[in-house]
Amino acid sequence: MNTQRFTCRISNVEKLSDHISSIELHTECALFKGLAPGAHLDVLLKDNLMRQYSIYSYSADHKTCRIAVKREDQGRGGSLKMHQLDEHNLLTVSQPRNNFVLQDGLPHYTLIAGGIGITPIFSMAHQLKLSGHKVTVFYLVQSSADAAFANLLNDLDLGHNLHIHSTQESGRIDFNLVFTHLPRETTIYTCGPQSMMQAVEQAAESAHIKVHLERFSALPIDTGQDNNFQVEISSTGAVYTIEEDDSIIDVLLEEGIEVDYSCLEGVCGACITAVIEGSVEHRDSILSEKEQVSNKMMCVCVSRASSAKIVLDL
Repeated sequence: MNTQRFTCRISNVEKLSDHISSIELHTECALFKGLAPGAHLDVLLKDNLMRQYSIYSYSADHKTCRIAVKREDQGRGGSLKMHQLDEHNLLTVSQPRNNFVLQDGLPHYTLIAGGIGITPIFSMAHQLKLSGHKVTVFYLVQSSADAAFANLLNDLDLGHNLHIHSTQESGRIDFNLVFTHLPRETTIYTCGPQSMMQAVEQAAESAHIKVHLERFSALPIDTGQDNNFQVEISSTGAVYTIEEDDSIIDVLLEEGIEVDYSCLEGVCGACITAVIEGSVEHRDSILSEKEQVSNKMMCVCVSRASSAKIVLDL
């Protein structure tokens, strides 16, 4: 995975709402690579905090991109540090990665965003509008004051295909009802709170609509039944025991084995590693069901072996 890091400069900070700011990143030394709808990058902050942010727009010369950060006063500290940054501050970032790729050429797209989950969804809506594809957008917020991207979305001129829904003013949206009015050939892309995406998945399953999603936080994991297992490194034949309270990546890093990583929660995809032999107990929130069933890759930050030994392509 691409975790190459470099330094860029904050060229603009714009307040989009009381809690959400847009931060424009500009690079002189290296172009941003892999810029596309759905891409995100890592930001390395003080105290070794690493956070991931979706890119919602970027320049044609790939020297500038914009992220939006919601201030979480009760969070883990990353968003507060981001909101303390000013123009001309320097940031260490990774090259963009994309685990939420927008498939081209579909007959119809339905984009559903909840809260700050609008960041990858907006980039998709912008691209689809430019390319002339048929798209319907739902932007769900708690109140109209929280609709930080309302102006940007209105500027896309989507007309009746744009739906900005305030829970406070209109109540909870009924996806089962909404989906009965969608074109039968549509495909859904969604990002937002887990409860919203779960409701989207359930309604889409009933309506036989395909869904692609991106999570900002990991699904809960039950660690009560964890067992020891062994990990073999294919390039050297070295075998390491992973105790019940260890993760694979912790042991590998302690042994000096180089592995890319970022979130350590199974949501960013940086640590995805090929599996040569053995069975995986997948605990990530990023690999598709098909990818998990294939047993050909795993997120070594959270997933474990369900067999006595697993062989990794390292």
